[in-house]
Amino acid sequence: MAVSTFHPTQDMLLPIGTAYYRFLPHPYFSDDRQEVFVLEGGEAFVYRIQHMGDKQDYALKVMKPAFRDSSTLQITRYLAQHMNTPGLFLARRLCLTQEQYPELIRRFPDLEYAVLMPWIEGRTWAGLMLDPVASVQYTPSNARKLAAAMAYVLWNLEGRSLAHTDIAGGNVLLSPDMRQIQLIDLDSLYIPGTKMPKKRSRGSPGYQHPKQDERGQWRPDGDRFAGAILLTEMLTWWNPVVRAETPEGSESLFTPQELQRQDFPRWRRIRRTLEQMNPALRDLFDQAWHAQKIEDCPDFSTWSMWMGTSFV
Repeated sequence: MAVSTFHPTQDMLLPIGTAYYRFLPHPYFSDDRQEVFVLEGGEAFVYRIQHMGDKQDYALKVMKPAFRDSSTLQITRYLAQHMNTPGLFLARRLCLTQEQYPELIRRFPDLEYAVLMPWIEGRTWAGLMLDPVASVQYTPSNARKLAAAMAYVLWNLEGRSLAHTDIAGGNVLLSPDMRQIQLIDLDSLYIPGTKMPKKRSRGSPGYQHPKQDERGQWRPDGDRFAGAILLTEMLTWWNPVVRAETPEGSESLFTPQELQRQDFPRWRRIRRTLEQMNPALRDLFDQAWHAQKIEDCPDFSTWSMWMGTSFV
């Protein structure tokens, strides 16, 4: 676990510009411990804070030292142009810099290049897969709606030569009606014409193409393989046999060792399930599964086109 020198408590007020924010308590600890709500990810600590004026909740993403650099500011500025793009609600963000907030950064050096953004309530796709009750309630109709929404978001990104670069079940928030998704963890976004970051995304286990070059997934077509795996999960998770054959506690349909292997029982079951829904979906999965390079995977306009056709 990375060590942070930023240790907020519940009675601390954080001034950002002219506004003040309070740190919300952790839901599983009593108030006397002064534990605040914080989630640790691979690159950052995310705190849940509340605006003292309008009482709206926000996320404060404090980058770990190895990931704390000006690329976050660059991405924030670029995302401002795309805040109305489907799936990019969290493009509405503010990056804290020494130049704009000198007193704040002098007081809390760990907050340099921290990001303030809206807090979104919702279940992630990985969270649904891990919930046995929600999984049983997941229907073929849910699968069609959710996969279509996911394909539409990825199509819009790819059409703008953008890539999330870490498409995975834990980075996708679902609306309650399964008709919309929002992408989280936008800090590794591929932006055309920008300098390649020192630490570029190679994706998440279970979603990584086995043969990546030095760019990893930081490239305009970088989401194609991971997106194909995620769409396949969404399309087939309604099938109780697929769920039963997936290792318990898994956050993805395939282990890293299984990716692009052939002829094992779950792979055959998944292909049959896709074929029953629409043979074209099986063909898209096969193209991605056998792709020697990420760019050989089907693009998201093709996925979206077949999502708009009839399913059995």
